[in-house]
Parts: sequence; C-alpha cells; structure tokens
Amino acid sequence: MTQTIDTTDISASCRILGALFYLSPADASVQPFLGFLAEHALPEAWPFGASLELERVQTLMAQDLDRDRLARAYQRLFIGPDHLEAPPWGSVYMSEDSTLCADSLLDLRAFFAAEQVRLDMRLNEPEDHIGLLFWAIAWLADQQSPAAISALLDKHMLPWSNTYFSRLAMAAEHPFYVGLSQLASLTLDAISDAVAQAQ
Repeated sequence: MTQTIDTTDISASCRILGALFYLSPADASVQPFLGFLAEHALPEAWPFGASLELERVQTLMAQDLDRDRLARAYQRLFIGPDHLEAPPWGSVYMSEDSTLCADSLLDLRAFFAAEQVRLDMRLNEPEDHIGLLFWAIAWLADQQSPAAISALLDKHMLPWSNTYFSRLAMAAEHPFYVGLSQLASLTLDAISDAVAQAQ
C-alpha cells in the first residue's frame, strides 16, 4: 500500500545534516543547530530515529561544543592537510582502486542533470561529497520527488554511506562527529524506508 511521506521533515533534516558535513562548525548556518544541541532538544525534535537512539546521539554531540575544538576536528576530518582517514566522497568507496572522481561520480552527475538538481556549491568539491548528497535529498524532497530520492539513495548513497559513517566514527576523535555519523545513518535508514513505502 502506497503511503504519503512528510517531505518537509526529510528536507529539514537533510539540510541540517548536509551543513554539518559540508561546512565548518564556525559557519553561521551551523550555529543554530549547535545551540539546539546545547538545549538538549534533539530527542524531542528530530523526526527520524527512536527516542533511545536519539538520546545517545544527543549525549555524544552535546558533550563538547567548544567551537575551537569542533573546528579543529572538522579541519582534520574533512579538509586536511593530512591524509583523510574517512574521505567524504562516494567515489572513494564505489571504485575498485578508491579513486576520487571515478565513474560513480559521472553517473551521479548524469542523475543530477536528469533530475535538474541544483546545489549550493560553496566549496570546490566533487558532487558526491556526503554533505552535498544530503542537500540533494533535501532539494528533491522540496520538489516532492520520492522516486528520485529513492534512486539517489539506492544507487548513489546507500552502497557506501554506512562504510563511510563507520570510518568517520572510528577516525573522529571527537564525540560530536561520532554522534553525527550515527544520526546520519539512522536518518538515512528511516528516509529510505519512508520513500520505499511511498512508491
């Protein structure tokens, strides 16, 4: 039986996750969410995941919200200059030789072109960056396109995202990013289930 889905919840949560993965914690658009965590509001307000899961995520992510330490963790995990232990680009996980900008990125670009996806590319990144993919889900949710969300998940995110989230959690050395990896994983699982039921 086909069910309707709340695309507003999908859009809002994926915009937040996209910003947390793509932007520095010092960015002005990330600050409201850090304040939200400081108020311990996640378990009551986040639309995806069970209460106990969200309470664990809340505890992790709110444990250390010092902006300098968060910014250093972000720099090490997403920018470098050292080798990234958990590269945030899908092609690293989808190609046999862990190549950035491999065939999977070309496939994703073709998908974006077909669906006319428009992203706010503030940084010079390949489009298969995990943060940009969350923003793509949000954009598709705004277009009321559950079938396209399902295709994006099935072909371009779910084949590698849990491997990435596991590697991020192991490499994080900061509870915020351990919690973020868990929040992203449970949110993607819930959205995947929701869009599958809506088709």
